[in-house]
Amino acid sequence: MKSQIRVRPAEEKDQKELENLLRFEFYIHKHLDWRPILDWLGIQPFLIAEENDEIIACLAAPSEATGVAWIRLFACSSKYSNEEMWDLLFKSLFPYYPGKINMIAVLGIHNWFVNLLLTKSFTAYQNIIVFEWQQKKIHFTRNINEITIQRATHKDLSEISIIDSKSFAPLWQLPEESMQKAFHQSGYTSIALHKGKIIGYQMCTESYSNAHLARLAVDPEYQGYKIGSALLSDLLNYYVSHGINKITVNTQDDNLPSQTLYKKFGFIKTEEKYPVLIYA
Repeated sequence: MKSQIRVRPAEEKDQKELENLLRFEFYIHKHLDWRPILDWLGIQPFLIAEENDEIIACLAAPSEATGVAWIRLFACSSKYSNEEMWDLLFKSLFPYYPGKINMIAVLGIHNWFVNLLLTKSFTAYQNIIVFEWQQKKIHFTRNINEITIQRATHKDLSEISIIDSKSFAPLWQLPEESMQKAFHQSGYTSIALHKGKIIGYQMCTESYSNAHLARLAVDPEYQGYKIGSALLSDLLNYYVSHGINKITVNTQDDNLPSQTLYKKFGFIKTEEKYPVLIYA
């Protein structure tokens, strides 16, 4: 079967056929991301497998942060073995990386995909867990001397990106281009200022009845001064005043400081969790 199948980079002209593959097939993994999945077209590696000029599988794993690549998309026609298509496409990724890749990561959303990868030298790294806040009043944080919380603007994004890269390990960093996309999709983004310098930020998305805290980071030089508490207090107050009383947030199961912060404000851990798998 493999001798009749060829692997090639996906191109813009493949968009319609890829849309059909993603619309009708079952074996599809899409990374939870700020950008539509087919926005990655043209950024390599984004590979497709085709037989008789028909796309039967695809795999996208472009690298944004140094040394790290996330599996953004894997899809396979039900007429073919998803294991064989994975093997064929995955081994074809590596020549496309311009520099050294230390790890390839996957957010395990579907059990079928997690089970497949665990047989392919991927290992469990940590779990993403979900907390939920559902109240009508908040625990206010007292004003901190010389710290101001205000709504972020587009001109703040370069400084926000620097804080993000200082605050998170490469696996979880959000490069400036993605930060721009995230900002335009966010509902409420605020910054903490000290003498005019941005020292922390938060970014929330929202729907009609609930909000999701997508990013919260404080410059490591200012951690321990309740900056995170001030940002969290402000965003909760903002949403309560706008009639939204349900807010969720994700964090890593080994990130105890963030869990302590959320619990302090009344967030409750849910049963929802997603494994992060890595290929080192």
